[in-house]
Amino acid sequence: MTEKWFKRAILAGFQGLVTLRLDGAPPADAVTLTLDIWLVALTKNRQWDEAQDAERIKETFESLFASCERWPSPARFLRDLKPRKQPLMLPKPVRSADGLKSGNAALDGIVAALKGRSRSQRVTAMKTDTQFEISRQQAGQVAAKLQDTKPMNMEQQQ
Repeated sequence: MTEKWFKRAILAGFQGLVTLRLDGAPPADAVTLTLDIWLVALTKNRQWDEAQDAERIKETFESLFASCERWPSPARFLRDLKPRKQPLMLPKPVRSADGLKSGNAALDGIVAALKGRSRSQRVTAMKTDTQFEISRQQAGQVAAKLQDTKPMNMEQQQ
């Protein structure tokens, strides 16, 4: 549902456009239907805020009054709409020399700790053929035990 302030702002702009009698303007009996379509187009997937947008809408229609020779589309309105004013940003923090030194010392400590970790963690050595054979035999024994226990479990269930 469209807010009342938004409808009033678009209606005021529409009245100005109708008054100009531009080429391609909707006939008098279709102006209200055209306004309804504009409202649908302008609210589709958009959030409007009165504090941020009311003046922007007014300025955009005023710009259209001055520049259009043909009836504008909602897409033209959106293209001409100025972006919202961004809130004031916080200034970039100023770092003192002591802060830089302590920060760099902390980073050096983290890097040193990570380097020490990587030295203490050894990469697994490649297995020998004998180790592979032992692992294969152990896996075979486990598989055989599992196969032996399954039929017994099935017989117990019956």
